[in-house]
Amino acid sequence: MEPIDEMIARAMKRGEDAAAVEPRAVAARFDTTRNRLVLEFEGSVELAIPASALGLPATADLSDVRLEGGGFDLYFPSIDEGAFVPDLARAAIEHRLAA
Repeated sequence: MEPIDEMIARAMKRGEDAAAVEPRAVAARFDTTRNRLVLEFEGSVELAIPASALGLPATADLSDVRLEGGGFDLYFPSIDEGAFVPDLARAAIEHRLAA
């Protein structure tokens, strides 16, 4: 079995590698007028995702969205649900998110 120190070092390296290439949000908010989750990335890039495409209950209160994990994670405390920013960005780009 691999020593724990080596396992931790490998995990840290994977995290550093991902941080260098995966999209990270710098801000997140829910636009109640358009019913969309708006993610902001460096360089003033925005991605607006229809609430219905998030796979969350239609009645879910998404107004309180928190950006966590260095910009990789979203958390909706009112429904105790989260989402991974790189997966959302990838799905939107690959046209897998549809309202």
